[in-house]
Amino acid sequence: MIWTYTAIFMITLPLLFVVRQKLIPMMCLIAGDEDIKIAGGSFNAVPDADAAELAAREFLRQKQNGNIDCAHELGESFAQILWDMAQGVIMDNDQGLTQQEIHHRLLLCSYVVNRVIASFLPNSIVAQTALSRFYAEVESRSNVLHRHVSDTAAFSLYILNERSGGGDFEIGKIYAKLIGRENDNESAKQGGEVYDNFYAACKNIIDQVKFYS
Repeated sequence: MIWTYTAIFMITLPLLFVVRQKLIPMMCLIAGDEDIKIAGGSFNAVPDADAAELAAREFLRQKQNGNIDCAHELGESFAQILWDMAQGVIMDNDQGLTQQEIHHRLLLCSYVVNRVIASFLPNSIVAQTALSRFYAEVESRSNVLHRHVSDTAAFSLYILNERSGGGDFEIGKIYAKLIGRENDNESAKQGGEVYDNFYAACKNIIDQVKFYS
């Protein structure tokens, strides 16, 4: 059994260590021929055997204590609330949003999911499992929605803001810029409200899940 997981982790290990305590979403990983590059850096795509074995054992431990199953459920729950939110902005659209506004509201919500997962899950293996399940579930529900939340170029602006120490207030300003209304305070306020409301919804879900150390 250990060697089965080892074989799996020889392929997936580079993905499992990218979350750590910082936000690095799965969809922002760019696989090259030799390296996997992340935000301007890179590391060898093939881990050494000892590291792979340790990762496999840790994955098995997380599986046995129930954390992996919890991560799957969490990813599915986040996909569900994103789906519900999408129905409001795409199908109902009682606010008369433009296609650009719809796109960036959904993208902002997926950023929230990434940030909550990276911030509150107990370790990188559990976090990456939840994140992978989230994107898989979104894609299984709608290819259109999945394309909305996979705009890596726009997504990177939120990541750069976080890495540079920018506060949550800046998120609304980034949203306004992305919809073509830079320096428009009302648009920035709307973006901030989308972020705050969806963050609260995600945090409420994650507070109900018990993870084990």
